[in-house]
Amino acid sequence: MPPIELERLNADMMSDRKDVRLNALKKMEELARAGQVDETVLPSLMFLLKSSIIDERRKASWIVAKLAQNKVDALWPLETFNNRITDEDPEVRENMAWALGELAGMRIGIQGSITHLTDLLLDEEAMVRGMAAWALGRFAERLNMGSPRAQELLEKRIRDESPYVSKSASYALERMR
Repeated sequence: MPPIELERLNADMMSDRKDVRLNALKKMEELARAGQVDETVLPSLMFLLKSSIIDERRKASWIVAKLAQNKVDALWPLETFNNRITDEDPEVRENMAWALGELAGMRIGIQGSITHLTDLLLDEEAMVRGMAAWALGRFAERLNMGSPRAQELLEKRIRDESPYVSKSASYALERMR
């Protein structure tokens, strides 16, 4: 992707117009899927993670997680991620847990993220609990980070009603041992 195109999309993501922002996010999502996005988009995405519009936060959080999965070299704003992991929308919470887990896979993480991810093990949504468990497993495996509370809650999540959550909890516990 030419830098000029990313600059334009960055500017569009900061537009005062909702339709312009959403179109830019849609294009940015396509580029992220293709691995054609770099760290220059993070400031715009951080701006949109604070949006009052759920669709903007959902798309921005997904793109952030995809950038982490694509192992984009950047100064990752982990404190901002920790603050967004408590978003009112479950899809945003799941995406932020995914992002933190991917970053842990790159050996990037802070202890504060463990606390937030552990709290998500109590989330009402199975997809959020499962992603949080998986991310905690990544922190244990790649960063040798965890907590007794996380381990205790993961042991309970092995018996979760959702197979996804119980498998993710097993994965995490195997990495903590």
